[in-house]
Amino acid sequence: MDGRPASLAARVIGLCLLRTPPQDLPHAPPLVVGFAVAGITLATLVGFLVGEADELLPRALVSTGVLLGFSATALAVRRLGHRWVQTATALLATDLAVSLVQTPFLLAMLPIADPPTAAQALLGWVLVLTFFWQLGINAHIMRHAMDAGFGFALVLVATWAIANWALARLLLGA
Repeated sequence: MDGRPASLAARVIGLCLLRTPPQDLPHAPPLVVGFAVAGITLATLVGFLVGEADELLPRALVSTGVLLGFSATALAVRRLGHRWVQTATALLATDLAVSLVQTPFLLAMLPIADPPTAAQALLGWVLVLTFFWQLGINAHIMRHAMDAGFGFALVLVATWAIANWALARLLLGA
């Protein structure tokens, strides 16, 4: 390395590869807002492309709210609320990055046949793997943010994923 600070994109990639901690990101509340808006916009755009825009915008709003609310609560319980901005930035930025990776696979599956073709089934498994990758990334972020073990952080973020699913079903019937 040449001693220069890494770009924001390089830091987000480092988070996605489980190499850098969230505290390497700048403490900048506008980044939280920017990544939240970008993620919700991408979800809505993908929803439009797959013909489910009415469903994906509310789901993206719920998902973003769960992620931000639960991370703030977890940090507050540990009296680490001062770390929330960088943690939220890391969670939202990596969520956006993984969504950008998932989008071409999702679009390549269209139109979905019944039963799915072998290629569609394979692409579906790729999407499942990226979901588990995202859980690992989120656990990595929360482990650093909370000064906790990876196992604890993984159970925590898996609980968030289940809560997100349950809340979306309750509120959106999805």
